[in-house]
Amino acid sequence: MIRGVSLVPEVVIGSTTSSINGLSAAVDTNAFAFCAGSSVVLAVINSRLGLDQRLFSAKPNASPVQPTPSYYNPSTPTKTGGNRGHPNSLFRDETASSSAPGDQNTDSPTRIKAARRSRRLTSVSLSPSGKFLAIGETGYLPRVLVFSTESAASTDVPLTCLTEHTFGVRALAFSHDSRWLCSLGDLHDGGLFLWSVDPKTGVLRLDSSNRCTTADTIGWMGTSVVSVGTRNVKIWRSERPLSPSKARRGVDSVSDGSTGSPVPRTFVGRNCLLGPLKDATFTCVVGISADKAVLATQDGAVCILDDTNRSQHLYQVSKKPYRVTCITLDRSFGVVWIGGEGVEPDALPLDALLAAKDASVALEEHKVPDVKAKPNIEDVSTVFAICWVDRRLVTINSSRNVRIYDVALGSGDTIHLTSIQMLPSHDSAILGVLSLSKPNESQSDFLTYSERGQVLHWLWDGTCTRRYSIQLDQPFDCDTGDPNELRVVRVFPGCKMLLAGDKAGFLRLLSTRGEDNDIFKAHDGEVADLALHGLDGEDTLAASCGRDRSIQIFLISNNKCSLQHSKLNEHAGPIRRLEFAEKGSLLASMSPDRTIVLHRKVLRTDGSIAFVSTKVINFKATLLAMSLLPNAAPTLLVSAMDRCIRKISLSQGRITHTFKASDHLSCEPAAVSRLSTGSLDQQQSTGASVVLGFSSADRSIRLYDLETGLLLALDYGQTAISDLALVEEASMPSGHIVNRIISTGHEGTITIWRIAQKNMRYGDGNRTLDLGSAKSQPLSMQRPLRRMLSKTEIAEHQQSLENQSGRDSNPSSNLSPSPLRRKTSRFAFNAASEASDPSFTDRTRSAHPPTRVGRQRNHLKDPLDAPSSEARLRLRPRRASLDARYREMAVTSIINISSTATQLAGVLEKFQKQLIISKESLGFDRAQTLQRELRATSELLARTCKRSDASHEGTGTSSFDDFLAKLIDERLALRFQSEDKNEPTDDADSYLTENSGSLAA
Repeated sequence: MIRGVSLVPEVVIGSTTSSINGLSAAVDTNAFAFCAGSSVVLAVINSRLGLDQRLFSAKPNASPVQPTPSYYNPSTPTKTGGNRGHPNSLFRDETASSSAPGDQNTDSPTRIKAARRSRRLTSVSLSPSGKFLAIGETGYLPRVLVFSTESAASTDVPLTCLTEHTFGVRALAFSHDSRWLCSLGDLHDGGLFLWSVDPKTGVLRLDSSNRCTTADTIGWMGTSVVSVGTRNVKIWRSERPLSPSKARRGVDSVSDGSTGSPVPRTFVGRNCLLGPLKDATFTCVVGISADKAVLATQDGAVCILDDTNRSQHLYQVSKKPYRVTCITLDRSFGVVWIGGEGVEPDALPLDALLAAKDASVALEEHKVPDVKAKPNIEDVSTVFAICWVDRRLVTINSSRNVRIYDVALGSGDTIHLTSIQMLPSHDSAILGVLSLSKPNESQSDFLTYSERGQVLHWLWDGTCTRRYSIQLDQPFDCDTGDPNELRVVRVFPGCKMLLAGDKAGFLRLLSTRGEDNDIFKAHDGEVADLALHGLDGEDTLAASCGRDRSIQIFLISNNKCSLQHSKLNEHAGPIRRLEFAEKGSLLASMSPDRTIVLHRKVLRTDGSIAFVSTKVINFKATLLAMSLLPNAAPTLLVSAMDRCIRKISLSQGRITHTFKASDHLSCEPAAVSRLSTGSLDQQQSTGASVVLGFSSADRSIRLYDLETGLLLALDYGQTAISDLALVEEASMPSGHIVNRIISTGHEGTITIWRIAQKNMRYGDGNRTLDLGSAKSQPLSMQRPLRRMLSKTEIAEHQQSLENQSGRDSNPSSNLSPSPLRRKTSRFAFNAASEASDPSFTDRTRSAHPPTRVGRQRNHLKDPLDAPSSEARLRLRPRRASLDARYREMAVTSIINISSTATQLAGVLEKFQKQLIISKESLGFDRAQTLQRELRATSELLARTCKRSDASHEGTGTSSFDDFLAKLIDERLALRFQSEDKNEPTDDADSYLTENSGSLAA
C-alpha cells in the first residue's frame, strides 16, 4: 500500500490568454503572469534569458487564509442582504433596511455543485510592487483569488477570496500604488467593484460598487478607473478620496446592522463624448499620467483621453491600417507599444502623441521599428496581449506562443526589436501525448499532437526540440463542411516512425521528421484508435479501428503497409479502443455497446495473419476507457459509466477485481474518462501498481492504488483534459526513478506533474510497522502503534474456536448416531399400538434411513417433539457472524415477555377446547412431556408473582396447577380404560362437558 503521495505541477506549456486581460506585469520587477487553463503562470526572466515558472491554482474547495466577508452574496440569508441578481441592488442607499427579493445563499446546492469543478481563468493582475497576484474565474458564481507571490507563500492556498460576482470575472486591475483593486464582471454579471488592499496583510475590503455592462476592459488613470467597450468610454471615481486610511475610517463608520459588514459606497461613473467615434468599439486602455490615458479601437484609431480638471475630452491622434488589440506603456523609452492583427508590435512616441493632441491633428503613421528575429520563426499572428517587463517586451499571439523581445535604441533614435525567446505551443486542441524511449533521433522525452496536424517534441523542462505538421487532405467542400482533422498518432518501437490516423479514415506512415512514407484509406469514417506491436526483426503488427465498426490488421515492413485481415461488425457500436496482449497473439477491442471482444491470432495457409474472435465479455454499463496493465499477466483495466474500475484477466476472460473511483473529500464516485497505468518506486523488489485517470465530473486528475482501490492523490490542473501519460524517468545524479505525469488539454495547454512520494510502505496481510520514521519525530508528535484485526480475520478465528470447542465437548460426534424411534403424529388414534408393534418399527426404519437431516426434519414436524434450544444449537452449526443477531434476539424476547405471556394464554385456551372436544389419544409420552412442562411453568410463574407484588401472591396459581394436572390424569386414565375394554366413556365426557365452562374461564 502506498501512502503520502501528492501531485506537484512543475512546468506549464502554452497559454489560454485571448485578450489583454489575461496578461499582466509588475513594473518594479522582471516578473509577468498569464493564464493557462485553470492556472496562472508567474514567470520570472532569469539571467540566462530563460523563464522560472511558478504555478498558482486554487482548488475548488480551498479555504483562504484571511476570508473576506461578502456583502452581496452572504453565506447565510440576512435581513438586509441584497440579491446580486437584482438590477437595483447596487444602487440602494446605505441606510436601507428593506430586504431585496430572492436573496441568494452561497451555501445552496448550486454553489456547492459549482464549487466542485475547476474553473477556467480569464483575467489576471499583478500588483506593480509584485507582492500580490489576483486571478479571476469564469462561469457561474466565480471567485476572485488573491495570492502572495513571496517564495515561502503557498501557491494553492489564497490569501483571500472574493465572491461578489455572479456570472464571471472579465478584468482585474491593481492601482499604481498597489493599494486598490478593481474587478469587472462579465456581460451578464455587470458588477464593477473597488476593493481596498492592506499592503501588509493583503486583506481586502469592499469600498465602492456599481453596474457596468458595456465594458470589455479597465485601466487606471491616476486615482480614477477608465472602462472601455462597445461604443462606451467611462471614468469612475469613488465618493471619497482614494486614501487607504481615510477610506477605512469611512467604511467602518457605516455598516450593516444585521451582518456587521461595511456598506459599500456608490462607484460614480461619467460617460465621455465620443464624437466621430460614437460607433467604435474600444479594445484597450493604458494610463500615461494622473489625468491622461491612451485608448485604441478595433478600426485602428489611437486616441488620448484628457481628464484635466475633470473635464473629459477624447482626441484621435493616430490611425493604423490594422485592428489594434492591446497596448502597454514603456516609460524607459517614452513610447506606447501597440499590438494588432498580423503585425509585429509597433511603438508610438508619447511626445508625438501629446503634440498631436495639442495641435488637434492626426499624427502621421510612425515607422515600424526594425525587427531582428531569430531564424525558423513562423509568420506573425494576431497579438492578443502585450506587456513591458524590465526593458523587455512580452507578447502572446493567436498561436498561443509566448514571445520575449529585447528592446534597444539604435542610431537616429530608432528602436530595435530582437526576439530572444519564444515558448512555442499548439495553436489548436491537443489530442494526445506519447512518451518516447531514449535514445531517439531528437533526444526528446515525449511528444504531443493537435487536431490541426501539429506534432511537437519536448524535454522535461518545456523546451521544444522539434516541430512539424502532418499534411491532411481536405475534402472538396471543406469551406462549407467539416475540415479534416488529425485524430490519433502512435510511435513505432524504437521511435523510428509514426502512424497517424485522421478524421477522413486515412492512415499515414511518417518518419520522425513528418515525411510521408505511405498513405492509404483504411476506414469509411474517422480513425478512433491505433495499436502497434513489434514482431521479430523489423516488422511491426498494426491494428486500426473506427466508427464504421471495423478492425483492420496491417503488417508494416520496409516502410510499407500490407493489409492482412479485415474484421467487420464485431461490435454493435463504434469501436473506440484497441490493445495488443500476450506478445501480439491476442487483440482486445472495446466499444460503447458494453462489450469487449477478444481476438486470437492465427496464421493462414498463405502465411498471412488473421485474428479470430474467441470470447465476448459483457458489461452492464457503457465503457469509457481501457488500458493494458504492464509488467504483469495479460490484464486489462476498464472504466465504465457506473463509476467503477475493473480488472479483467485476459487468460480467464472474466473480471477479477472491481473498485469504485471515489475520493475522501466528496465521498462520491466519479466516472473516469481516461486511464493510464504504471508503477511507483521501481527500486523496491516489487513496484506498486497505480491507476491514473481523469474525471470529467469535477475535472480532476486522480491517482489510485490498484491493489486496494484507495485514492492516493487528487488535483485540479486543467479544465478539459484530452490525454494522460504516466512516465518513469531515471534521475541522472542519483539514479532514482522519478515518476511524472503529462496531461494535455483541449484548451491547448500541457502540464507536467511530479509525483512526490513522502512515505511509501508496501505490505500484505503480514505487513510490518515502519518504526524508523516514528523515531525521527519528537516524542510528543508520535502516534501510538496500532495493529488491528480485520472483521474477516475475527470471524475466522471465532469460527475456528467454536469448532474446536465443539469437538472437545462432544468427542463422540464422529460416531454413527443411534437409531431413534419414529415419532408419530399427535392426531393418530393407534399411536400406542404402532409404537408397541416391533414389525412396524422395522418397516419404518427400513423405509426411512436414520440420517441426521431426516431426523431433524421429522422432529420439526411436531411442535411437541421439537428439541430444546440447547439441542437445536448442537444440531445446527453456529456461524460467528450471527452471534450479535442471537444476542439481539434474546434481548428482544426478554423485552416482549408480556406479549409472549398473552400469546401463551391464548394457546392454552385453544388446547383446552381441543382436549375437551377431540376423541383422539395423546399418548403416554406426550402426556408426560406436557405435564412436566406445565408443572415447571406453573412453578416459575408462582415465584415470579411472589417477587413482583404482594397483591399477586394469592392468585391461586398452585390450585390451578393441581386442578389442571388432575383433570389431565383422569382424562388419560379413562381413555386408556376405554381403549382396553372398548367401552364408551360417557361419564368422563359428561364430566368434562359439565366443567367446560370453568375451564374456559
